Amino acid sequence: MGEATVSAAGRLRTPVHDVVLRPRRSLVRSTVLSVVCSAVPLAVALVWASLPERWWVLVAGLVVAVAVLVGVLFVRLGQAFLGIDADVVALNAVLTPNRRIARERIDRLVVTPTYGASPDRTTRELLAFDADGTHLFRLRGDVWGDDALDRVVEVLGVPVEHERRPVHVREAIRRWPTSRTWYERRGGVLAVGAATACIVAGLLAVETVGLLTR
Repeated sequence: MGEATVSAAGRLRTPVHDVVLRPRRSLVRSTVLSVVCSAVPLAVALVWASLPERWWVLVAGLVVAVAVLVGVLFVRLGQAFLGIDADVVALNAVLTPNRRIARERIDRLVVTPTYGASPDRTTRELLAFDADGTHLFRLRGDVWGDDALDRVVEVLGVPVEHERRPVHVREAIRRWPTSRTWYERRGGVLAVGAATACIVAGLLAVETVGLLTR
C-alpha cells in the first residue's frame, strides 16, 4: 500500500491507497525559489526605494498577508496527491476542492497535448469522464509529470482516447468546457484580472504619493 510513483516533497504522511501520485518535486522547488529570489527582493526594493517611512507599516502588512497566502499555497502543493484504490479515486489538488470519486464512475479517459502561445510548447493533459460525459477530474503533465499520467491510464484500465494533434487551449475549452477549473473560466479570469489591476493601481498610487511628499 502507499506506492509512490512520483516523489513527495519533504516528509509527508502517505495516504493509504494502492497507488499514490504527487506533483513533481521540481515544481515545489521552483515555487520556493521564485518566491525567495524574485518576489521578496522586489518587495524589499519597492519599500526601501519608493515609499516614505510612514507607509512602511502598511506595506509590510500587505507583504506579510501575501507571504501567508503563498505559504498556504505552498502547503497545499506539498499535500496534493492523487490516490487510487479498488473503490475510490481521491484527488487533493492545490487550487480546487478535494474530491473523492467512486472508481466505478470513471468510464473513459482523454489524453491530449495542449498549447497556448506556441504549438511547439505543449502540455499533456488527462481528463476523466463518466458514462454520461460528466467531467470528473483533470491532471496536467506540467504539474504531475507525464509518468504519472501514464500510470493513471495503466491503473484505471478504462478506454482511453489519445489526441495525437496538439489542441489549442481555446479549442480544449470548446470541446471539454466542464474540464476548466474556476480560475480558467470567464468569471475566474475576470476576478484575477480585477485583483491584479487593483494591486497595480495601488502600487502606482503609493508611488505617486511617495513622489509628492518628497
